Parts: sequence; C-alpha cells; structure tokens
Amino acid sequence: MLLHELYNQARSIHRRLRRAVKERLKPEVHQKRVRAFIKSKHSSSQITIFPTAKPSVAIIVPCYGHAPFLEEMFESIKNQTQAADQAIFVIDHSPDASAKILERLIQEYQDHTKTELILLHNEKNIGQAASLNKGIEFSSCDLIMILNDDDYLMHDCIETAVQLLGKYPQAALLGGHSLHFSSEQLASTPKIIQAIRPLDQIEIDFRPPEKALQYRKYNDINMTHSGSCFYKSAWQAIGGYYPDKSERLVHFSDRDFQIRMNAIFPVILSNITPLSCWRNDSSVDQGVNS
Repeated sequence: MLLHELYNQARSIHRRLRRAVKERLKPEVHQKRVRAFIKSKHSSSQITIFPTAKPSVAIIVPCYGHAPFLEEMFESIKNQTQAADQAIFVIDHSPDASAKILERLIQEYQDHTKTELILLHNEKNIGQAASLNKGIEFSSCDLIMILNDDDYLMHDCIETAVQLLGKYPQAALLGGHSLHFSSEQLASTPKIIQAIRPLDQIEIDFRPPEKALQYRKYNDINMTHSGSCFYKSAWQAIGGYYPDKSERLVHFSDRDFQIRMNAIFPVILSNITPLSCWRNDSSVDQGVNS
C-alpha cells in the first residue's frame, strides 16, 4: 500500500514538472510575438484619444447558427436601462432561420425604441472575427459592446460599462466575469449588475500595457466576450479582430483581440461582478466561426 501511494505521488510530481516545463518552453502566449506586435502598433497608439463625456454605444452581434436563442438575446438589448444608440446584427450566411427571426424582431420593435436596429448580411460565411469587424466598421458610435447571439446581457450592462470606463478614462477596454446559464435557467438567472453589487463596490482589476508582457496562457487575461466593451478608436489602432488565425497571438479571435488591446492600452476587468450571462449549452467558437 505504501509503495502504491509513493508511486502515485511520484506520478503526480512528474506530471506537474512536465506541465511546468511545457509552459516554460512552449507557452500559449509567445512573448516574442507580443513584443513584435507592440513595436508594429506603437506609433498609432500615441494619437488615440478616448471620448470621456457621454460616448455613443453600439452593440455588435455576430449571428450564426443560433436561431433558437435570438429572441432571448434580443430581449436583453430591449431591456437595457441605458439604451444603445445602435444594435448591429451581422448574419454570417447562417443556414438556419436567423435572418427571418431578426427581421421580424426589428420590424416589431424599431418604432418602440431609440436604438437604431441594423441588420447586415454576409453573402458567404466569413467567420466571427470578420463579421465583428464588418459590424464595427459600419457603426458610427464611440463605444462598442460585443454580444454573442446565444448570450444575454445583464440589463444594466451598458449603463455600468459607461460609468466604469468613465472612472478609468485611460482604459480602452472593459471586460468582465459572467453568470453561466442553460436554456432552462435563464428565467431564474439574476439580470441586474448593480443589484448584485453597487457600482462603487465593483472591484476593478486595472491592467497597464506592460501586464501583457507577463501573459503565458491565453486565459491570463480572462473575460467573457459578451459584455466586453471597447472604444472604436482603440479597435482601429490595433487593427481590429484578426480573421487569419496565423496572424493571431493565440488561437481564439476574442482572446487574441483582448491580449493585443492590452499590449497597447490599459484595460480594466471586473473579475468578480458579472457583466453578462454566458450560455453554457451552446458555443459560437467552432470551426470557421471562431
């Protein structure tokens, strides 16, 4: 029995050592590439100015293959305590009824909101990163908030994001934690951020650009894509989302974008208080759509 326990302990130590060596020799985030990116974008970041008073806000929603969830997603936009100036839905040549559902929702709701509801169509599937770039480029707003078509924004997400970024005017991006839910759980999932934690009690992790030089794993900057919010001018300065995976610092387009943003600008994270609700029984980050 003692020999068996010693054997298991030795195996556990060996696994930890192998993992540590692998992380050291082959990290998920290659610092050489991060430094090269910083060097390539250094001049453009010097002239980027963020609006500090009442920025206009657009919600960008890439849509592909999630028709059953669109009404719930749309509900979270309708129920914002601070209405978006624009909500732009980019149909990425989705093979389901996404376009028809959104056309109906927009027609039914447009006359009842100040939010400009816009539907864009891709003639072929170009993936999430390129669809996001298309929607952001089309927007005339200062501040961009991302919402995946199967997720759900907390009802005061825009209001809270604008206030938090106002408290940190040097930050280009706000990201946060999320509440996980399945289709059966949405009705009982909390939907008001400031009912969970008042604004002045939300703990913020401020990360200056030099922090990006310490990242080794792509989740070292850990934020849910939905509910993340950034200035369009910062998106332009870093070259937007990268559709070409070979150009990314890490595999996933959202995490690559966030790391590159932090490599050039300060970002802020709400690591404890959620900003959105993340559906855990579906995913948009698959195949060409990631």
